[in-house]
Amino acid sequence: MRSLRWRYTRLPSQVEDALSGEEDKEEEEEKEEETTPAPTPVPERPVVPQLAGASQVLGASEMSQLSLHLPPRVTGYSWSLAFCTSRDGFSLQSLYRQMEGHSGPVLLVLRDQDGQMFGAFSSSALRLSKGFYGTGETFLFSFSPQLKVFKWTGSNSFFVKGDLDSLMMGCGSGHFGLWLDGDLYRGGSHPCATFNNEVLARQEQFCINELEAWVLS
Repeated sequence: MRSLRWRYTRLPSQVEDALSGEEDKEEEEEKEEETTPAPTPVPERPVVPQLAGASQVLGASEMSQLSLHLPPRVTGYSWSLAFCTSRDGFSLQSLYRQMEGHSGPVLLVLRDQDGQMFGAFSSSALRLSKGFYGTGETFLFSFSPQLKVFKWTGSNSFFVKGDLDSLMMGCGSGHFGLWLDGDLYRGGSHPCATFNNEVLARQEQFCINELEAWVLS
């Protein structure tokens, strides 16, 4: 008589079924994460600053673009036209006088006789000084025609220097990123180590058509 042989088949327990199901879910979620693109960050919307005065150099579009590059601490500040050559004349000493009583940052904008617009942001008011002053918030910019901003490189601290017969911003190897003469008529721009900037105007030497200094407060 042939003996009977029993064959046992091991059935998975409920716990193993649950673990297997979780693993399948994790694999599906990982696949979904790999195929789902990361959300695109929403770009900042430029805001036209509140103005006390009218600009003869910058339009609303240029002001909005510049406002995105200003230090966070001045966000929401109003712009007050402290000096402009069409009203106060072409004189650096007159510019210094109009800066008296102001300590806040200044946006210096100008248009040369070629129609090029450029300038600088100074972390403090423009004034006569024996040496360079300012902070790393200072920068140069130009519209050529798109906005280009040249921030502090950390190479040196030659931000701003005010003499009786010239105003200088940025320096390196004997060249200034931006300089203006005492009559606010002629100026120059060269690449410099402070900002690693390009020449702001179309040429290294230029003649000023209009210049404005806006105090942010």
